[in-house]
Amino acid sequence: MKEFDAIPAFRMLGNLYFVGSYQQSSHIIDTGDGLIMIDVGGEENLPYVLAGFERLGFSLADVKYLLLSHWHWDHADGVPALRKLTDAKVLIGEPDAAWLKFPVDGVLRDGDKITLGNTTVTCLLTPGHTEGSLSFFFDVKDGEQTLRCGMFGGAGHRQLSKAFLDKYGIPYFMREEFFASIERLEKEHVDVLVGNHSWHNRTREGREILLQGGPNPFIDPAAWGIFLAALRKKMWKLIADESREQFLVLAHRGASEYCPGNTMLAFYAGVYMGAPGIETDVRRTKDGVLVLFHDATLEKAMGQPGSISDYTLEELKGFPMEKNGLRDRIPTLDEFLAAFGDMDLSFAIELKDADIETDVAEAIRRYGLEKKAVVTSFHLEYLQKMHTLAPELKLGYLARAGKITEEVLAQLKASGIDTLCPRVPDILPENTKDWHGHGFRVRAWGVTNEEDMRQVYDNGADGTTVNFPDKLLAYIQEQNAKNEEK
Repeated sequence: MKEFDAIPAFRMLGNLYFVGSYQQSSHIIDTGDGLIMIDVGGEENLPYVLAGFERLGFSLADVKYLLLSHWHWDHADGVPALRKLTDAKVLIGEPDAAWLKFPVDGVLRDGDKITLGNTTVTCLLTPGHTEGSLSFFFDVKDGEQTLRCGMFGGAGHRQLSKAFLDKYGIPYFMREEFFASIERLEKEHVDVLVGNHSWHNRTREGREILLQGGPNPFIDPAAWGIFLAALRKKMWKLIADESREQFLVLAHRGASEYCPGNTMLAFYAGVYMGAPGIETDVRRTKDGVLVLFHDATLEKAMGQPGSISDYTLEELKGFPMEKNGLRDRIPTLDEFLAAFGDMDLSFAIELKDADIETDVAEAIRRYGLEKKAVVTSFHLEYLQKMHTLAPELKLGYLARAGKITEEVLAQLKASGIDTLCPRVPDILPENTKDWHGHGFRVRAWGVTNEEDMRQVYDNGADGTTVNFPDKLLAYIQEQNAKNEEK
């Protein structure tokens, strides 16, 4: 059993008590007709909770409600063990119930109220940290004062990192929900900030002040607004840091500045230059094979009339593609994924033809690239179909310059598309901040020169396709060196 840092149970004010540990908080409200408990923590926290009950002289049999702020293990996993000791009714926000490893006695929806004895707890749905995070508000009478207590039940922003969201397949839109929840909560008047974790309201330090006979440090009407403003600032810093530290350089059709694009030669060149990702385009041949090719016609790349769909794979393999004295043949999607799928790379796969969504999704699944690939297109209907067929896949919408409106953003969100791919002219600081605030990952396209490249990186995008990944990687290294000098 993991040992935590103990915080001896104590009365915070009125009929509100803290039990638990520094790492995992739990609170008790003594309503006069039984106890309302908020969070229990994980199994490791249960001994601290039990010690707290004993210290305060409360009985677990008197717990009538256990309200869970959200489903994460460090708030909820102690429930099964606690249930052996109490008949409390366990409740959680409706969207979070499906994530739990155990059943609950009921779900809470936005605005629901739990009344017991002299206390009514108002539950607000404040998603972001999780989809069903709940915030709790209730009055406490302390002496002659009636004070409003508030807990933001999903105050952690680290679970909104790209790594966490990608690991659990959570849409980036949860970031927008987090910002919206902060804005909503700022409208609530709160006299006493109750910490969802002990460091949110400096529980341990506050207890020491009370023991020394000082004024109650938890009564501070300004603390709520300061806390929420700090959370917003931390979330924006996380977004900004990730856009620099995890900026995704995608070799556009491979290193297509130097090699014939969309060939194995170009892809290997991009990887050799250090690009952490590859972008490519998919079309279907006359005999139904998925191949990698960009243009609508063969004239520029192969010097042949017609389009990909006019030829069989065997015929297309007979047409060489040349650039800078280098020559290669058109590859199939399977050849590409077989060669690069096992590498530590990200992939952007653009749908160029209609009705190839099913086969592309099957290929991505076949090579186990569900978490490494983003499927992109200029055609919203292609992406909508892909989302229906393979909802687990990340999708990116390629937008023409000047065409990104609030209506477009709403359509993308409704279609499960959380990667926005604007053209270079639209990558401006105010735009990237707005799109990030909506929860989109911003990945640019249309970089044609080094000025474009610098604009995209300097203005806060999360990544870009680029024909010359070596130059962009060198620029990023140069900027990182300058920042280290500062």
